[in-house]
Amino acid sequence: MFNLMELLLQLPIQKASFIDLPSFIFGILMTGWEYYMGDRQRQQQKAIFQSQWWLVASIVVAVLFSLSGFGLSLDAFTIQDDARQYVPWLQRFNDPNLFSDNAIADYFTSVTPAGYKCLYWLANLLGIEPLLFNKILPLLLGIGNSVYCYLVTLEMFPVPLAGFISSLLLNQNLWLLDDLVSGTPRAFFYVLFLGFIYYLLRQELFPCLLFIILQSLFYPQTVLISAGVLSLDLVTRKKKPYFKAIALFTAVLALAVYKLQTGEYSQVITPETARQLPEFAPGGRSEFFLNNSWHFWLSARRSGFFPFEWQYFAMCAWGLLLPVIAKFPHKFPLVGQLNTKATVIGQIILTSFGLFCLSHLMLFRLHLPSRYSQHSWRIVIALTAGITLTILLHSLVDRVARNRLTRWITIAIAVFVLSYPTYAVQSYDYRLGYVTGKADALYRFLQQQRQDIIIATLSSEADFIPSFARRTVLVSAEYSIPYHWDYYAQLRRRTKDLIQAQYSLDRSDLQRFIHQYQVDLWLLDRQAFTVSYLIDNPWLDHYPEAKRAVASLQQPQKPAITSYIEQCSIFQTSELSLLDTECMLEE
Repeated sequence: MFNLMELLLQLPIQKASFIDLPSFIFGILMTGWEYYMGDRQRQQQKAIFQSQWWLVASIVVAVLFSLSGFGLSLDAFTIQDDARQYVPWLQRFNDPNLFSDNAIADYFTSVTPAGYKCLYWLANLLGIEPLLFNKILPLLLGIGNSVYCYLVTLEMFPVPLAGFISSLLLNQNLWLLDDLVSGTPRAFFYVLFLGFIYYLLRQELFPCLLFIILQSLFYPQTVLISAGVLSLDLVTRKKKPYFKAIALFTAVLALAVYKLQTGEYSQVITPETARQLPEFAPGGRSEFFLNNSWHFWLSARRSGFFPFEWQYFAMCAWGLLLPVIAKFPHKFPLVGQLNTKATVIGQIILTSFGLFCLSHLMLFRLHLPSRYSQHSWRIVIALTAGITLTILLHSLVDRVARNRLTRWITIAIAVFVLSYPTYAVQSYDYRLGYVTGKADALYRFLQQQRQDIIIATLSSEADFIPSFARRTVLVSAEYSIPYHWDYYAQLRRRTKDLIQAQYSLDRSDLQRFIHQYQVDLWLLDRQAFTVSYLIDNPWLDHYPEAKRAVASLQQPQKPAITSYIEQCSIFQTSELSLLDTECMLEE
């Protein structure tokens, strides 16, 4: 009988992190390949174990990547950048009075999918608060991604090693980015789409329908891609048409229900309006309209067809050789394992391209064009690269590696191919988008104030206050998302009024602003009254009010608010001053 302990004892036991993960993978590949390509008489004994072992190896890789990311987030005042838009408001599960009459909280709550909120609510019931659960969630999603990527690969190409390599490459790619680690709705795309594809390939109706419904509850754009794949499959493959018709009807129904639930902020910004806003220009908060047409259409983060991490994509693009290799089964014997289910890869690409074009034609009404292509390309490249590398490895070993030494050399080459992309893109930010608030004393002080206070500030600390102090800010760069005009026009007006009031030479402008927006506290950076503070700020520098403020700061007279700093400060650090507006109104 096959000795499981014998295999486990051969695994290299060492501390693994994101950067030294290829060393761990090297050990797994060496051990697993020896058993996979070993003596022919043991093949039957190993058949059942192989699939399970490679699946476990895939899960282990996902856990190691996830733990590396989790290690970056351990600080109590650290949060993933994009999570600041979705998670702070979920703290209302523990205290419904938080963020009352808060336009920012209301907006992001309204655009947060129902399933996402429900999942955090369940976690909160179990005692895991939203900010902590957001840090744990990538681990759970990463495992799910690996499992379904592995299973989808085996449905098309029943060779366990290929499933492992595909899941490894997908994990490697995702942990160069901030999608999965953000724990935001888009982090659910991979597990929900891969799960749908798996059950579609197996023609299992109810799990397939379940995943379509989950897609609509967590990341509705995924449903459009799934519906496109179903439509192509219905046309090209006549098997079980009723199954696909039911699934397609479910997708349409799920999208209709989602659309009915998102009517509070329904005024999507038009392309004409967006072109007039600096926020959409190069270097803007939501940079979209670029001067370089090649970059705009091919690899831009929001408008490009291919993944914006094009260096990694290019390094793994040898997976696109799969259709060519498949035409030479006599040279690559393992090609015979590739079955007709692999046509789903082409269906995914075609659907993504169609929706990408449609999204450009209906610009911003389907949100961003890249959402329909870049995520799916990452899955396609992982699947094709995993299968292609396995076929090439098998051919190489079968023809060249006739002894243990040459096998090890072959495996070393494979590990290099798998790990090289990670080292070649070291320029990517391995902080994974995690940001840390520096003003912990300020957050604790604000937590002791009334829950309904409104804080006016142009400081970058406004991005952290809702998360860590659980208090309302009037405006913030992080929450200045311009895709719904009925929300953003309001926030833009507030920002312009705040800039004008903070740098006005007239005290009456300050008092008028305080009354208009019912401001309770005013937070100032110590450097707020220097010219560089405004011209070096990518959020503020395009506002006309900021340019007028720069001109005002170059005059001898100081802004009126500076006269209140000493007498009205209720909290100060070397970097910040927090003013009580009641004191500012006393005259």
